[in-house]
Amino acid sequence: MFNKTFTLIGLVITCLLISPTSPARAGDCEIKTCIEVYVKDGRLVIEGRRGSGPTSSTTTKPIPKRTVKPRVSASPTPKPRVSAPPSLPQTGKKRPKVSTPKSSTSSSTTPAKSLFDKLVESIPTSGISYQPSFSPLVKTPVYFWSDVPTVLTKRVKILDEIVDIKLKPNFIWHYGDGVIFATRDVGAAFPDGKIQHTYSKPGHYLIELVTHWSGEFTVSGVSSPIPSELISLAILPISVVSAPIRFVN
Repeated sequence: MFNKTFTLIGLVITCLLISPTSPARAGDCEIKTCIEVYVKDGRLVIEGRRGSGPTSSTTTKPIPKRTVKPRVSASPTPKPRVSAPPSLPQTGKKRPKVSTPKSSTSSSTTPAKSLFDKLVESIPTSGISYQPSFSPLVKTPVYFWSDVPTVLTKRVKILDEIVDIKLKPNFIWHYGDGVIFATRDVGAAFPDGKIQHTYSKPGHYLIELVTHWSGEFTVSGVSSPIPSELISLAILPISVVSAPIRFVN
């Protein structure tokens, strides 16, 4: 008996552990505020919604029924025969029409409390800096860096909720000579900079910095990932020159 009881309890606990949690549905927004954060047109969109839209109800008035009174027929009495008078022409009068009341339908809309708000946030563009800043030389390292923070935080209030947003950047450097370098470091100037590139030939190059922002948002202590990335592009031309060669006796 005890073995069967323990086995049944074990099965119930196992089912509770492996049963998936039901996701939040739209019906939950009627009670609490639902927050959604996504990316659109290169900007961050925060939406808040609570409640449902107006509900309409239609009422139909009943058609009144006509009461029909019973006819009382009198007992026939014998009448003397009378010659029928000459027929008179009909005057053309028509029987009066009896109008039947039509059913009237009235619709009423019951307004429901529905709140909606949207915020659009922009992210800072990544600026490009390099050193030496004037005429870098071939076969000499050039140091690159960006002026964006390593962690970008934002706090916004929408409806009655506080939303904390945290974004982190990933960088892809295109040096213009076919070399690509991906990193999470923002870089720095000499001598601490870790993003550096050496050009082998003089010329004009176009530096491209692609920044991918990814992160999460937190509402009431619960964090959720932002489904897509924010992407920004910065472009800067650079000219690399050859060092003059001098022969000294």
